[in-house]
Amino acid sequence: MHNLHIINYNDFTSEELCHYLEDRHYTQILTDMESIQKYLVNLSIKDDSELIELINVVFRKLHAEVKQLFVKDNILLFPHMLNNAHVKINLGPVNQLHKQISGVLQQLRKLMNNYVQQPSWSNQLKIACNELFALEQSIQHVLYIKENFLWTKINNAVPDEH
Repeated sequence: MHNLHIINYNDFTSEELCHYLEDRHYTQILTDMESIQKYLVNLSIKDDSELIELINVVFRKLHAEVKQLFVKDNILLFPHMLNNAHVKINLGPVNQLHKQISGVLQQLRKLMNNYVQQPSWSNQLKIACNELFALEQSIQHVLYIKENFLWTKINNAVPDEH
């Protein structure tokens, strides 16, 4: 992801942040994950090593966790924010998913030698390393926006006077 300029997410409304995350980031991350998953499956066919198998297992866990988070955001969190912004919401379960995803990202990072490529790696593994690093950056960016901007808007929502 190449940021040509810095976006001030404080200027976004809750609705704008939700749409921005869904339309720009969630769609791209899910597309990237599908592509990386296919690539890793092909890599495991060519290189039947224990490392590749572990990377595949951890990546499948990451894929499942991220999909679960995005589905919950799309069907529960975002609609609630857009339709019932004045009602407080418990962010604990979402934060727990964020922690789980961060933990899985850490596992992948360890398996991929902190994303420092090794001379002994095949070109395909080096490509996988680059793809996984870019994916990690995208996911971390989403978690950053949610935790530092969207949560602030939720916590600062003023109840409607009825």
